[in-house]
Amino acid sequence: MYKLNLITFVILLSCLVCFQKAGAMISIPDLQSDQLDVVFLNVPNGEASLISNHKGEHILINTASKRSQKSLQKQLEELHVNQIDTIIITNQSEEYIGNLLYFLKHYHVKKIIIPNKMKLDFLEDIEVANWKSDDIFALWEDFYIKTLAGTDGGHISFLLQYGSQSILFLNDKEIAMEQKLYTQILDVDILKVAEFGSGHSPSQQFLEHIDPYMSIIFPSNTHKINESLIERLNATWIDVYFLKQTGTVYVRLSKDDYEILTENRSVSIAKTYLRCYI
Repeated sequence: MYKLNLITFVILLSCLVCFQKAGAMISIPDLQSDQLDVVFLNVPNGEASLISNHKGEHILINTASKRSQKSLQKQLEELHVNQIDTIIITNQSEEYIGNLLYFLKHYHVKKIIIPNKMKLDFLEDIEVANWKSDDIFALWEDFYIKTLAGTDGGHISFLLQYGSQSILFLNDKEIAMEQKLYTQILDVDILKVAEFGSGHSPSQQFLEHIDPYMSIIFPSNTHKINESLIERLNATWIDVYFLKQTGTVYVRLSKDDYEILTENRSVSIAKTYLRCYI
């Protein structure tokens, strides 16, 4: 029975990959009033995530590198995004802030949240807030961000919370930082891995503590993936989404559940089949 299921899975995956290559596009249903979309954007280099609600309000977490500008512009156009209400910056490296000025100029940004050590003196008509440890930013109804540990360089990790659903944006790749987090968080649903999967964190102990269902790794041209980290994630039965392979990942959040879609439907459906039958 196991072999039969495995053969069936392989055939299904092959068909789905062919279907994807034929140009099938992902279909995103309209948001309901109690739902949010968190979109982990697949770009050539760097990190950028979009959060949207049913009112057409948008939050952008990081802006990726400059070489990703055209890709970002195209994806946002396809999502009918022409205004960013808030930009959140977690890291001052180019792969995180490369398109910041571009978005400030073209997307009618109202507010920006930046690390304490980051200076933007040229801003006049935009509200600027600074990260503080153990701070809470209430963004929309029942949706907030809780800041966690920061690094000496001003990089910040935070927990995104909507109802009972949570996403941990980990932004320190060293295990030493984890000691500061054990008392601040418990279970999370989704983990955004720090520094493009190049570090040693999360450790096995920390993974067992937060127990995520899936992890996200953004593409980078300057960071080499730590293979032992990936092995650790897989051994802990955590789905690993390399955006370079899966394409952009869409997470539809409600207050008590979430649904995962990817640009590459063969990946999305095959993962579901694999969990259910093998």
